[in-house]
Amino acid sequence: MAADTRDSTSSNQSPVRSDMTVPNGKTYDTFNVPATLENKGSLPVANPNTYTGKYTEPGIVDALKTIKLQDFKEVHKKPCTREGFLAGIGAAFATGGVRAILGAPIFTACSWAVGAFAFGSFAMHEYCQGNRRREKEGIQKVNAALLEKKVKEEMKREEIRKARRKAKEEAQK
Repeated sequence: MAADTRDSTSSNQSPVRSDMTVPNGKTYDTFNVPATLENKGSLPVANPNTYTGKYTEPGIVDALKTIKLQDFKEVHKKPCTREGFLAGIGAAFATGGVRAILGAPIFTACSWAVGAFAFGSFAMHEYCQGNRRREKEGIQKVNAALLEKKVKEEMKREEIRKARRKAKEEAQK
């Protein structure tokens, strides 16, 4: 009878590292972890610290390390940001201007303008994202309808082909 593969003779086996190269030239590290009593039947966890057994919760500093200057240089290329900023600028100008004309102190008018900019930008950005989402859903529905129509037409053509073949076979007999 074959030996049970779950029984491990050595419980302190270290993982074996191998380099895997994919066709685009990138090299990835892969690790073959032998089964031990600790990891039998457990699913792998997608965490870089799992391998060492140490896990640290990412904090604000880790989040700030991911921000690059290039992100700020290309913010205008993100969908809906241009519309959001323009709506925020318009809201800030209108709100701050009206508050200043009505006699509010400059600092108060500026505070209202900043708040209007933040709210107007956020609101327009979310409105634009909602429109994009609805447009995407509409495109998916149209694509599904076109695919269904194409399948029906193909089935109809196939039936016509079968009928022609059958008629041709009967004519040859």
